[in-house]
Amino acid sequence: MEDYTTAADILAKLRQKKGSVKSLCLAPKVQNKKKVYALVCQTLKCHSILSDALTRVDVLAHEPSLNNSRDLALVLAHDLLFARRGILCGGWVKPVMMRHRTALRAALVAIAREKGIEIAQGTGHAKVAAAVMAYVEGDQPSVPLPRYVRVNTLKTSVDVVIKQFDSLAQAHALASAGSALEKGHFYQDPHLPSLLVFPPSTDFHLEPMYTHGEIILQDKASSFPAHILSPPEGAHCIDGCAAPGNKTSHLSAILNNSGHITAYDLDSRRLETLKTMTKKAGLTHILLDPSCSGSGIVARLDHLVDTELVAEAEPRPKQGHGKGKSKGAAATEESEEDRLQALAKFQIECVLHAMKFPNVQSITYSTCSIHPQENEHVVAAILAAQPSFTLAPRDRVLPTWTHRGDKGQGLSDEDADKVVRAGPEDGTNGFFVALFERRADASAGAAGVQGAKKRKVDGGETEDTASGEVVAKKKKQKRVHKKLAIKK
Repeated sequence: MEDYTTAADILAKLRQKKGSVKSLCLAPKVQNKKKVYALVCQTLKCHSILSDALTRVDVLAHEPSLNNSRDLALVLAHDLLFARRGILCGGWVKPVMMRHRTALRAALVAIAREKGIEIAQGTGHAKVAAAVMAYVEGDQPSVPLPRYVRVNTLKTSVDVVIKQFDSLAQAHALASAGSALEKGHFYQDPHLPSLLVFPPSTDFHLEPMYTHGEIILQDKASSFPAHILSPPEGAHCIDGCAAPGNKTSHLSAILNNSGHITAYDLDSRRLETLKTMTKKAGLTHILLDPSCSGSGIVARLDHLVDTELVAEAEPRPKQGHGKGKSKGAAATEESEEDRLQALAKFQIECVLHAMKFPNVQSITYSTCSIHPQENEHVVAAILAAQPSFTLAPRDRVLPTWTHRGDKGQGLSDEDADKVVRAGPEDGTNGFFVALFERRADASAGAAGVQGAKKRKVDGGETEDTASGEVVAKKKKQKRVHKKLAIKK
């Protein structure tokens, strides 16, 4: 019973924007993390169908003992309709749902037929559930990405790790870069030498090299910012909102442990693994990875909560009526656009603020988003507002990487070629990186734009800017990721 109530509580918190699927499911108080995570994910995938079935049968109206908890009814209905072993709990809740099993199964058949899923007369429930699940899975993004392993060169070397993998009982044979990966094979990444590439299903959590910190599981694209920034050895680095710390440890490896890194985060729970201090430093390099929509993360499920909430708030249309987009769908699109614009304003503000540090020479800006509003549009707005900085030439920004910025999205073709994009077609999550450099003719103290002026953002919206910092109405913001490399 506890797993179901925990999963229901997580669904409620997702609606309230109190965390992500992973952060809530992996919280310390969650006892059976693996089962709860699977239950929440599967319930989200089937949310619209489960919600429709519960509405048709009107379970909550007939069962006051559920305390009007639609989320609890959703997770129970998922296992009742789709789990091979059904609802796995004792007590009063299982009999409550079992009373509606026949009606819910009939509702599932009706929903399937309305969606065009072929269900023959007399088909057993197991086959009906399998057909509906196949329909649901086919509607979800499914791109099996390789498993990336970054060698922690502070503790070992790439050669040593390769030899160690080769010597394992279940041998991992080194293959040529770019070859089709088979189970037991891996290759060294052609762009990032400290990265090894394994088949998608490879599990390293019990591997001693992983538990000892000699290898780090990190997506290839998220390894780009530190690699592109490349602060010099001996630099003093500040990592703001650094949790969980993969980019921090990557910076440390690039520095060859010769400098100093201070990492901090606004979330006290995530801060437990990090140390914080320092108030002043002479900044020379900054790595900024601000809050973004996360739209580039493959198999991300949090967005389903937003979609279903809007749809759930709208009355279900009568069969055969209504064409085009529903009010719920239109509201979702409008809400998403507003969210992107708010994030873009915040991202611009972060970078312009970083540019005010008098000794800063280089700044990387990165997002795990695929939206141009958070990528090319943001870079274009920053360049327009801060003439003391320009984009670094392509030969300094992964020159052999062919996936560059989108053209026609606010940047000139030349500038679009200087930024980096990544996506599932490249075998990574969606990602974007730009490297800003101070112009050689710009004085160190001229970080801000002198005087207040107006500028246009994203093709028309006007904001006031003063001293290089955006002055705009602040909306609710997620946590910010900043990394500052500071010269001693």
